[in-house]
Amino acid sequence: MSHKPQTTPKIAVNAVVFNDKGEVLLAKRTDNSLWCIPGGHVDLGETLAQACLRELFEETGLRGEVVRLVGVYSDTKNSLHILQGPEWHTVRVSFLCEIVGGTIRASKETSEIKYFDLNHLPDLITDHTKRIQDAVENKTDALFQ
Repeated sequence: MSHKPQTTPKIAVNAVVFNDKGEVLLAKRTDNSLWCIPGGHVDLGETLAQACLRELFEETGLRGEVVRLVGVYSDTKNSLHILQGPEWHTVRVSFLCEIVGGTIRASKETSEIKYFDLNHLPDLITDHTKRIQDAVENKTDALFQ
């Protein structure tokens, strides 16, 4: 797959969701078979929160609402989660969300959707473990990474 080099970073959002047992919602990607926090790129005309909730629904079938910001992650080394190449840079914004409706289902981008115990997480994309931990710990320094 060939990609045109970026001149500015892309913006991505993720929804960190916990159930009443404290398990985290993860989606298994169809492009690399790794598990991840549901999310994706922000479209033109969307707010970060709108994009987060749209991606949550598209990838999992669940409708949510944003509870709070977890963190903003802009380091370049953890930006290469889909192997686009060294010129690819994504600024990632994670939100804690709660589910308000919908039914769990896979999508064209996800093959499985499951809740996982925090002590038994599967292989995750790059820094998703850190983002989950930041949501659990309610860390404010996550805003500056």
